[in-house]
Amino acid sequence: MRKPSEYDKIKKLNSEHDYVNHLAEQVVEDAREIQIHTVAGMCDNRHILTLKKNVDGDFKLHRNGQAYSNFGIKYYQYELEWAADAGDFVRVFEMINSGFQVVEKVKSRA
Repeated sequence: MRKPSEYDKIKKLNSEHDYVNHLAEQVVEDAREIQIHTVAGMCDNRHILTLKKNVDGDFKLHRNGQAYSNFGIKYYQYELEWAADAGDFVRVFEMINSGFQVVEKVKSRA
């Protein structure tokens, strides 16, 4: 039997509803930037997704050099952005977790 990878450990944590709520609680009120740290399933590579507010006050997703398809998220990018605009970060993290990567930690600033 193989040893569980970092991805496996974080995927298990994320499957527990309380952990996703814990991540959402890390987002400060009226955040203008949110750094979402992820871990890939096949190789434990780490990436950062960034949600930043634009001049209109809407969140835009930045993938920091990675293609959106690399994350395997089963939702369109605009769906993540709109959920973030609505302040539904539990939903944002659940959408990200639907792909090839899982959310490890979250940092934000107002």
